[in-house]
Amino acid sequence: MANTIKQPLKQTTGWRAIGNALASRRGALLLYQWLWLILCIAGALSVALPPILTRPIIYYAQAEVRFDTGRYGPIYQPVAPNLTGMDIAIADATEALRLNALARADVRFGLPDFRVEFLLQTPGEVVVRGIAGNPVEAKALADAGAAELVRQIRAAGGREILRNMLGWQLWQALNGEPPAADDRFAGLLREILRLEALPLSRPIEPFSTPRALTGLSGEEISDVTRALESRYDLWRFAINTRNATLDALCGSAGLATAAREEALGACAATNPAAAGELAARDRTIAQLRVIEAAINYMIREAGARFNADQVSAAYRIPAALPAAPEPRYELPLIALAALVGATLGLGGIAFDRSANVLPKLQELWQYRELIRNLVLRDLRARYKGSTLGYLWTQIAPLGMMMVYVIVFSFLLPNGIAMFPVFVIVGLLPWNYTAEAVLNGTRSIIDNAALVKKVYFPREVLPLVAVGSSLLNFILSLPMMVLVIVVVQLTTLGRLNLSWTIAYLPVIMVLQTIFLAGLALLLGAGAVFFRDVVHLIGIVINIWFFLTPIIYPLSTISEGLAARIIRWLNPLASIIEFYREIIYGNTVPVGLIPTPGVPALSAMLRVGVTSLVVLAIGYWVFQRVSCHFGEEL
Repeated sequence: MANTIKQPLKQTTGWRAIGNALASRRGALLLYQWLWLILCIAGALSVALPPILTRPIIYYAQAEVRFDTGRYGPIYQPVAPNLTGMDIAIADATEALRLNALARADVRFGLPDFRVEFLLQTPGEVVVRGIAGNPVEAKALADAGAAELVRQIRAAGGREILRNMLGWQLWQALNGEPPAADDRFAGLLREILRLEALPLSRPIEPFSTPRALTGLSGEEISDVTRALESRYDLWRFAINTRNATLDALCGSAGLATAAREEALGACAATNPAAAGELAARDRTIAQLRVIEAAINYMIREAGARFNADQVSAAYRIPAALPAAPEPRYELPLIALAALVGATLGLGGIAFDRSANVLPKLQELWQYRELIRNLVLRDLRARYKGSTLGYLWTQIAPLGMMMVYVIVFSFLLPNGIAMFPVFVIVGLLPWNYTAEAVLNGTRSIIDNAALVKKVYFPREVLPLVAVGSSLLNFILSLPMMVLVIVVVQLTTLGRLNLSWTIAYLPVIMVLQTIFLAGLALLLGAGAVFFRDVVHLIGIVINIWFFLTPIIYPLSTISEGLAARIIRWLNPLASIIEFYREIIYGNTVPVGLIPTPGVPALSAMLRVGVTSLVVLAIGYWVFQRVSCHFGEEL
């Protein structure tokens, strides 16, 4: 090995000729710098052009909702942390629009070019924007959204009236007073109480002041009816969900109503889960029926009407037909993408001139035999004297996987389909990361004698730490394949492998670039600040729980928290890439995850981040490596 260190390759080879050609000057820049600049601009355009050129033509139509804040002002008050009554009303209106679209077999609702936005203005005013591919549909969406929001605002006011009416019936019932014989609605309220058919944000309490239907104004009758309709829609959705669950448990989808109910009864007799689900569904059906009866009474007997356009305590101003689509700004956006790519390329060129990247790469290539020998030495030392040897690369991750499977499948069940596959697909890349970072941090310190005795590029040591961990990761992949095969055969009865696993080498390269940058940065820092070696162990433990290994990133939500984790923790995106191409989308038990291809924009974002980390790590390493001998 000493000869390898002291006598690097000097002969001219094909690779050296290529290196010399790349280092030749072409105008203001070297050839490889021109290639890098062109690559950055082409990469930026390749990411930006598809969404820019395929952006649909969309029209905006705006309706308005106006309501009396004196009557409905409490809707702006918080009902939970970071949640107001208006937030709930908008969410319920959106869900109602979605369900209505599904009832028409229209699955477009919610797409970027077919949706509704609710924009809060001054108190008592909401702009409802309909977005669609043609002006007629945009106006229809805006008007439907505004009408639905009016209904939900009235429902919010009606719920408070119903709370008082139910509280009065509860007071009478506790005092042994039956409902009036001629008041059929009071009897329906008693039935709603008995079946708990109208759950509210606050529990219903006895209300000693009489509150009956006969004392309500026309506006209040409309509000009460809207509240009942809102609850009816929620019960209907709950019933559909439970029916879908029962069909999955009992295989009754597609049967006629009578045959289906008979099949569900037979299934419930032998399946406790189906029995519980069937009982809950039947209870929900009873709750829906009493709400439906109350709505029918309000319409037929109390004269409840709903006209969203009639000027009243809450009403809609319909949208005008949009005259022109929204501008697309294609050329400015393309120019901006090219500018971003050029900026990234010029930044890389400036870094290259500061750190002499190409000569260093040529030098590292001359020491490739040293790198290979050190990686093999680490692998032999890892399993030296071990009876099982290489098999530990299979047993160790399998044991860790079993721990998480037992905890999160039996002790704290999470309901994720094929959970062993879900775990091991994230666990193996994490093991690679933790091992590379820990070994990279100690790489210079542990080889102090070698550093002080002979010359070789000091970057070799952190890169060897990463290369050794990468080799260990590759050797553990057969265990992952075995787990996937066993779980799919036992769960699905067949293999469900996807061609998307071909993206595995690409993601491994992204991760290796990222880890090489960390190893260079931490390895250099540990020489001057030995506390880094102790601190990194704590950081690794925290990092584990901030990375979606034993949970899907969707658990955190798709809001600000998930975005921060993706941007500040590139490993979160890398783990998601592995999971996307091998496991698929996270689905509950009973469904089959479908592997897919990661978004090109996300992969390029992670690639740029990894290159930036590598550049920072290499720059810092270059600046301080000349002082390693003094510090060691």
